[in-house]
Amino acid sequence: MFPASAVPLLLRFAAAAITGAAALVALRSVHREEAVSALRRDVRDALRRLDEPPAVLVTGFRAHGKSALINTACRALAAEAGPVLLRTETAPRGPGGATLARQVVRAAVARGSSDEEEEEEGGGSEDEEDEDAVVEMVDAPALPEPGILTRSDVEAAVCGSPGNPPPDCVMLVLRCGGQSKESRVAVKKLADIATVVRERGLQFVVVLTHKKHIKSKRQAEELRREIALRARTDCVYFIENYTAGNMLHLRRPWTSKNNFETHFTVLTMMRQCIEFTKLHRSNLARKANDNANIGRLP
Repeated sequence: MFPASAVPLLLRFAAAAITGAAALVALRSVHREEAVSALRRDVRDALRRLDEPPAVLVTGFRAHGKSALINTACRALAAEAGPVLLRTETAPRGPGGATLARQVVRAAVARGSSDEEEEEEGGGSEDEEDEDAVVEMVDAPALPEPGILTRSDVEAAVCGSPGNPPPDCVMLVLRCGGQSKESRVAVKKLADIATVVRERGLQFVVVLTHKKHIKSKRQAEELRREIALRARTDCVYFIENYTAGNMLHLRRPWTSKNNFETHFTVLTMMRQCIEFTKLHRSNLARKANDNANIGRLP
């Protein structure tokens, strides 16, 4: 037992330790918020330098988290909090997909405090700024089951459709968990999908959803390495989508807590897609210029 005279000193030490731990947690939270805000600002600045918003085609197999990824991206880009707002329809796993027709979701990028200060000083138009900072995410119907997927199915998914913008970049969504046989077949189809995408002059990123199903870092690294080798790309990301399907309260909507890793990963993917968009449009412009020069030759 401690003497009575030492109890106040121990209480002070305990209070100081708790205060210090709380301060460290708060400082870590502030640093994470600043990192996310800085990356979001970088995404917004990159979008302003484009003549037209990038069109990112999001495709994948049924129940792999394709539409949920679009909702997650919209939440991260818009810096939303509270309940999860759905821009595209999602559904529990089962027969049939929730997305029946291709649709375009315009994901607006939130303005930071520095952007607002610049607008007040420069007297710019808020509507024009908001219009420039937009990513057009094309939610396409799910691909057929991996076992029956054909080249024509991939070509139909990658090619543009009337009324929708042609894709500048492709996001391929795969589920980390799920049935082992289905997952193996889906991974084996990556090479065929990558070939069709690259034949169209497009770059793509692979997004692995439901990362909580990965049990260890070693398993994650092995999966990432296999995906990268088959798809011939280093742009492989793990993410846990924001979903509301299984987390709805009976009396009130479920309030989702924003996750630093999810936000940062989504913004990183968007930034990469913008760079791929610039590369794709530059290649198209160069080819058009070369064809025009060939046409002028005698």
